[in-house]
Amino acid sequence: MKIRAVQFSPALGNVSKNMEYHRIQIKKAIADNCDLIIFPELSLSGYHLKDIVYEIALNPESKEIAELAELSKKIDIVVGLPYEQSPGIIYNSALYFSRGKCLHNHKKVQLPNFGMFQEEMIFKAGNTFKSFKIKNFTVGMIICREILFPVHAYLYYLQGVDFLVGISNSPFRGLKKDHFASLQLWEKMGYVCSVFYHQHYIYVNRTGFEDGIGFTGGSFFARSGKGIEKKAKYFEEDEIDFEMNLEDVSKARIAGNYLRDEKPEIILKELKRILNA
Repeated sequence: MKIRAVQFSPALGNVSKNMEYHRIQIKKAIADNCDLIIFPELSLSGYHLKDIVYEIALNPESKEIAELAELSKKIDIVVGLPYEQSPGIIYNSALYFSRGKCLHNHKKVQLPNFGMFQEEMIFKAGNTFKSFKIKNFTVGMIICREILFPVHAYLYYLQGVDFLVGISNSPFRGLKKDHFASLQLWEKMGYVCSVFYHQHYIYVNRTGFEDGIGFTGGSFFARSGKGIEKKAKYFEEDEIDFEMNLEDVSKARIAGNYLRDEKPEIILKELKRILNA
């Protein structure tokens, strides 16, 4: 698969403007013979939505959903958006479009609600990490703070996921001598997922500013068994292209044998023991 990741700065609350940007980038990726294009978390809406989320959330009948489905007849598409599944019940969702339909909807489970984050005030939390098939690949999706809980990627690892898609709205924070600590968090997890969980891993983060908060960009691709291979610019709009195959996944699993030797039944037993203690 030939894949393009696009990091940019969504216009807060302006779905039509963001949709136009998506439309341009998707058509460009089609012209460049890409198989899949991936946008950041809440790419259609911006992040600090607060009460406007009830005015702009998209639902299964929205014209934007129909247009993305139509565009996906020529290229697979991942977008982030506030998704109103039923009246007044809105999720922070990542949608995967393919072959003219929405194939998968991952609803963010870990909603941060501290400091600058207020997601629990507007979104309902999801409750599952379910894989799905694209061509010969088993795929999983994960959103922002979920990435920082290694057990979530582990759940996909147990499902034999070959390609893990992580989309994010990560602000820069934790200034060190020559870097921001927040940048290293995502890159370390990318290394873990690719090397220890044998997954091709793409991290797609947004850029720009909202309400005085800056977002870092720094999207990257980590190849199964090898770690980070390609990175986008920090703090700027950018895109990265990469190709992936199943052969690298197979080689990584043979070299490590972690998945072959995994004992999830023991972990389940121990979790029950710990929770019952």
